[in-house]
Amino acid sequence: MFRVIVLAFVILFYSHSSLSQEKPIQPGDVLKVTVYGNPDLTTQTEVSNTGHLNMPLIGAVEIAGLISSTASEKIEKRLIEQKVLKNPQVIIVVLESKTNTVSVLGQVKAPGKYQLSAGAKTLIDFIAIAGGLNQNASQDITIIKANAKSPVNKITLNMQQIFVDGITGVLTMEDIQLQSGDIIYVPEAPVFYIYGKVNRPGSFRLKREMTVAQAIALGGGISSVGTNRGITIKRKSEDGSFIDIEVNENTLIQANDTLYINESLF
Repeated sequence: MFRVIVLAFVILFYSHSSLSQEKPIQPGDVLKVTVYGNPDLTTQTEVSNTGHLNMPLIGAVEIAGLISSTASEKIEKRLIEQKVLKNPQVIIVVLESKTNTVSVLGQVKAPGKYQLSAGAKTLIDFIAIAGGLNQNASQDITIIKANAKSPVNKITLNMQQIFVDGITGVLTMEDIQLQSGDIIYVPEAPVFYIYGKVNRPGSFRLKREMTVAQAIALGGGISSVGTNRGITIKRKSEDGSFIDIEVNENTLIQANDTLYINESLF
């Protein structure tokens, strides 16, 4: 009688746990299959690519797409049909779910899907697991939340503010805690161009709040034949055409701007 009560409690416990987050079993999931009173039949294994689970004495059982309780019933039925047990009690616990993943995309060294676990829950965890940022990665990283509706499903964090300026409080905000299905996207860093009479013309990585004066400094400064008068930026407008804007040293640079330094007339 005591064993029956214990068994009922165990079944109730696992049923409640699974019902709170019932997701179909998928290939790659790691399961623990317990056959009560039969430790030789109890196993821990991974669901194959074809969706089958290999069980002692009864072989492969297709369970992909089933929730844990339904898969347990299928295994119980197979144990009875093959006359292994008369009244089996099977409990399946998903130890590791391949559906419980976060995607890391864009300018990281190893883009892909990675498992949420006790050791990987935060943005920083997943950037590290993906090998870190590429050299041309943007400082602005976007998190796309799977369970939120647009436009609030997108959150952008600036890595310079977090690691250089020390604004780390955003990492603990409840609305950016990573959950299954979330996407981390690291875009390529925006660039601007500087040409004309500078010592080092070319394309450069754009930083937040960068001014014309800072951009010129990246270009090695104005050359001996250049002037800081009449500095212009060629900028793409909303309709796709390019316009010339006369600026000063405090004007903020935008992505894909082309900064031109004129030659001095004297």
